[in-house]
Amino acid sequence: MEDIAVGECIHLLSRIEDKALDRFWKDTSAGKYPIIDLEGNMGYSLSDQDGLLFVRNDFTASTYEECEFVFGNLFLPDTVQELLSGDKVLLLIVYRKTTRDLLLSELDAETGYMLDLPHGLYSFFALVLDAGARDLLDSRIYAVGLPCKANLNSPELEKFYIEHPADILEFVDPAPINIKCGGPFYLNLILIDAEKIPDCPMLFSEFLQEEEPSPSPLK
Repeated sequence: MEDIAVGECIHLLSRIEDKALDRFWKDTSAGKYPIIDLEGNMGYSLSDQDGLLFVRNDFTASTYEECEFVFGNLFLPDTVQELLSGDKVLLLIVYRKTTRDLLLSELDAETGYMLDLPHGLYSFFALVLDAGARDLLDSRIYAVGLPCKANLNSPELEKFYIEHPADILEFVDPAPINIKCGGPFYLNLILIDAEKIPDCPMLFSEFLQEEEPSPSPLK
């Protein structure tokens, strides 16, 4: 979990103004697909005619930065599909390591998404949370989406997971992704039951009780 900066990102989320974070959390229950950054700026994703969710990134890029499109999809094993039933919310966290910029947005598990990101080194992950929690930082974490090494459209991947569910972490590549010239980039996240991830806290509060990692240019 350390390599994908989950703990660091959750500590950063706790710094967002309470009023802004509460508004974001309420809008996830209203089907608005909200987006928020560390400054509390809010926006909303847009859907195109093909159903692709465009996660707008209007907050962090300057007019002088070159950007690339990143297209994303989710792989949901059967066990995680069960976790998504009921009152759950799926969130995407995008973390730009050099500047410590962070973007949090709601996703639709059935829909692909697109981002427009400035060049830089990024960590990406998704969280399936209890939408019935009073606020985001009180949520239970049911599943974590991690970047995948392989093509998620490959039938072999799904077959392997069905036959060897405990080994799904073999398909995960937690290393930050360098978004640079030559895009677009394609990001596939595997949603994994949080109970199957070693040392993964099940509650936001457990992350917040841990000492915040010191920022490092090497991570």
